[in-house]
Amino acid sequence: MTPFLRALLVCASFAFPAFAVAAPLLHPLFQDHAVLQRGKPIPIYGQAAPGAHLTVSLSGDTAVATADAAGQWRVLLAPLPAGGPYTLAVQSDSGAHQQIGDVLVGDVYLCSGQSNMQLSVRGAGDVAAELRAATDSQIRGLTVTDHESTTPLASFADPVKWVVESPETTGDFSAACFYFA
Repeated sequence: MTPFLRALLVCASFAFPAFAVAAPLLHPLFQDHAVLQRGKPIPIYGQAAPGAHLTVSLSGDTAVATADAAGQWRVLLAPLPAGGPYTLAVQSDSGAHQQIGDVLVGDVYLCSGQSNMQLSVRGAGDVAAELRAATDSQIRGLTVTDHESTTPLASFADPVKWVVESPETTGDFSAACFYFA
């Protein structure tokens, strides 16, 4: 494993719509193949029934939270060095639980912009060679679609998914972010 795990986070908007209490306990950012920033306290957050008590664990560290009147909760886990894969788990006192796997801790790059960030690897030069060589499973991407809102939102406007680099997936990564990582 390289000493610095890398990730791509492509974000075109900082506006997030609210989600209902029936949603999973973890915010949609936290899902299989996620990458969390190394060397800094790790914020984990989500939504649960108001007043619910939650236990969150990652790599042997555990923290507890209580959901506020709006159902929002947040914990701060201890910093970790680059590594993984880990499992992130959250359990509520009502028995609700969520677990995500293949979580890495490494360097997270936030890439945001317009046309230059929207150019995919598929549209860049020598794409066939780039796709054949795209085998570093420590590079992951998350694309957030652009969404306008006049008020701050609590979640993403459209579903998001962490994608692991592979010859089949890399063509859709932002070329600028991919080459940077």
